[in-house]
Amino acid sequence: MTIKKSSKEVLLTLTELLLCYLNELAEYREVEGELFEYGERTAYTECLEIIQEWVDAEKNGLDFNIEQKYPL
Repeated sequence: MTIKKSSKEVLLTLTELLLCYLNELAEYREVEGELFEYGERTAYTECLEIIQEWVDAEKNGLDFNIEQKYPL
């Protein structure tokens, strides 16, 4: 049985996961053979930018410029 979470818990879990993925992919750039990783970084960055629209985003760790910290 799946344990249900509040929307805040889901957003916090998703944010943590996306930041973890971005940190793992930080060394990849748009070069031959790494286009998939670049695409992943782009998607994760866009997701975090959408989560930043959440009223409580800054209070919950998204108080920075995502594209500046994780440049594409």
